[in-house]
Amino acid sequence: MSPSKPKVLFLAPEIPALSATFVYKELLKLRDFNTDVMAASVHVPKAKATQDVKEDIGDVYVVYNQKFLSFIISFFVMLFSNPIKMLKAISLLIRDVFSIGIITRNSAGLVFRFLAACGFSRYLKKHEITHVHVHFAHVPTDIAMYATKIANIDFSVQAHANDIFERGYLLEQKINRAKFFSTISNFNKKYLSQFDKELKVKVVRCGVDENKFVPREAQPNNPVQRVGVLGRLVEKKGIHILLEALPKLKKHYSYVIEIVGDGPEKDKLESLVAKHELQEQVIFKGVMANNQVAQWLQELDFFILPCVQDSNGDMDGIPVSLMEAMLKGVPVISSDISGVPELVINNKTGFSAISGDVKACALSLEQALGCNNQMREQISNQAIKHVKESFSLSGNTQYLAELIHG
Repeated sequence: MSPSKPKVLFLAPEIPALSATFVYKELLKLRDFNTDVMAASVHVPKAKATQDVKEDIGDVYVVYNQKFLSFIISFFVMLFSNPIKMLKAISLLIRDVFSIGIITRNSAGLVFRFLAACGFSRYLKKHEITHVHVHFAHVPTDIAMYATKIANIDFSVQAHANDIFERGYLLEQKINRAKFFSTISNFNKKYLSQFDKELKVKVVRCGVDENKFVPREAQPNNPVQRVGVLGRLVEKKGIHILLEALPKLKKHYSYVIEIVGDGPEKDKLESLVAKHELQEQVIFKGVMANNQVAQWLQELDFFILPCVQDSNGDMDGIPVSLMEAMLKGVPVISSDISGVPELVINNKTGFSAISGDVKACALSLEQALGCNNQMREQISNQAIKHVKESFSLSGNTQYLAELIHG
């Protein structure tokens, strides 16, 4: 008789959201590895995924969609039905509040998230969940570590970037309490090693689906070179660095920059375009559905994302959009920040510049635009091989399944 499948619940800030496609792709792929997977979201997504994705994922429990009164009721229900487990969970909360400071915003947030966890724990028990896997080590992990303590099951964490560098409170406690604590890059793992007393931190890449991003058969031969940018229009994507770099190109190239995405930096970026009189070279294409990205990449000469650390200390880990472009056979240009050099190796799997350096970005873009077809093909082939070997969605999800099952 074969053992029953683990019943896993994925928890993330927003599921299914356009900005977190890597979460639901991993969720759906995990079902291929002898695992039942359900989904929960802290918030209702602001920018929701397409209808077909929603249908594939199924029902999503939204933690903060419940009324505060229901949190209080759940607290007393769990206290009277499982007093020992609840007291242990309350003890954890008290220790955590003292650890980060009693009169702080974070400690008040922890108390609120503990109450939310009481309701969440009832959902876990009702659906007989055996494991909770959390994306992002801040708010979702707070909820999961208390809820699983009450429900007497284990949890694991996938850390990304701002959740450890900008909002990395209680990291040592979270690593110690988790069944395992994974992250997307060796760069992150090295940083987390200071909190990792039991060597629990693993590297699980946010991978790209080889079946959806198949290398293109022929390179485009555009008289005006098309350079694509894809991402939320926020400071850490470094798009402002790109726009400041364009006037500094020493040679004349015929090119157009296509910026796909939306976000709070849009007005600033449009102002830079006007300031440098780049209206003919820069096109804002708005939000693009995920199922249209592969075809758009097919027609690009280059893809660029010059990531930086923003004014709050936040930075990208390893953007999945870079992996998708590389697997498609599009040469990429990025920067040397965070875990990006693990993917974009300068002059081998792409072109890389010093992060935040406008002149370096201009030189890197100039090198790319001016390279011959042979070099482009060589870099593209090496990039495809590298992504398949280390950043495959299937391979990394299989490793995740082994960690969960283990």
